[in-house]
Amino acid sequence: MIADEYSQATEKMPHKREQQFATEGPAPETTTEFEEGATSLLDGLKLLLKQFRELTAYFSHFVAAKTDSLKFSLRSAVLSFVLVALGFVVLSGFLVAAGWFVLSGVAGGLGLLFGERLWLGNLVTGILFVAGLGLGIYVAVAKATKTSRERTVKKYESRQARQQSEFGHSASNRKGQAAAERE
Repeated sequence: MIADEYSQATEKMPHKREQQFATEGPAPETTTEFEEGATSLLDGLKLLLKQFRELTAYFSHFVAAKTDSLKFSLRSAVLSFVLVALGFVVLSGFLVAAGWFVLSGVAGGLGLLFGERLWLGNLVTGILFVAGLGLGIYVAVAKATKTSRERTVKKYESRQARQQSEFGHSASNRKGQAAAERE
């Protein structure tokens, strides 16, 4: 395509002899092939440098856009973290206040039931709260431990069943066979 454009451009240019006959007087100085090649090479280099500058401008734009996108994402993540932390603090404050009001009310009610001995109501409420909290933690840990153990047993039973179907025996069968062979 470039060769076609070059040949069309050279066809439109008058040749050296035509220039001589077209003008009267001495013939103008003509360029040599070397000078024409140097000129076309120079034009090609100019075009290459122009395209390179254009490419660097586009690349710079791309990098700036990606950097701004990363900054925006980071800013959004930090803002989300701050909002979640603030929400956690506010919710914790509400829970502490609500718990305080409930326990204070229970303590006051028990104090009235014990013949207006508020100290006894506070003491019984505190003991019941700590005992209930301890019992709740014990039940939660026991349930988590039981569930974890059941999950582990099921995993190994499943693995042994797969070994049995694939190899005709499982690791537990091999262990029993090895012990029998040693005797």
